[in-house]
Amino acid sequence: MRCGFLERQPDGSLGGLVAIQVVEHFEPAYLLRFLETAHHKLRAGAPMVLETINAACWMAFFETYLRDITHRQALHPDTLRYLVQTSGFTSVDVQYREPVRDVDRLERIARIDDGAVASRPELAAVVAAVNAHADKLNARLFSSMDYAVIARR
Repeated sequence: MRCGFLERQPDGSLGGLVAIQVVEHFEPAYLLRFLETAHHKLRAGAPMVLETINAACWMAFFETYLRDITHRQALHPDTLRYLVQTSGFTSVDVQYREPVRDVDRLERIARIDDGAVASRPELAAVVAAVNAHADKLNARLFSSMDYAVIARR
């Protein structure tokens, strides 16, 4: 597989590369070739930004990723970071974007300060357990819709 335009550029000639909502459309072999080619074509120190759907976020995966039949490869943030690093890029960072709206997240039980909890410790334990589970699910399922891997050549 060839990366067309990118491959035709002289090595070390590009001052940066940005791909917004693109890499999830690449087959795995093409993505690897793209990253390798980008590494060769960028100048030393040049940035590369790859933004994509956050497949680690349940809402993003099911509400956005699966709806587009042209998507070929869901990329977990850790996977894309690893692929970018192994292609030779340094200072690789993942930045999360577009948090899921609060109205779409699981609600926590509000603290009860009317004495009912103090007189019933089992109620306090249930409230704490429900809130802990809501926090875990929100972190896993309803985090950020997109992320960007930002790296330097």
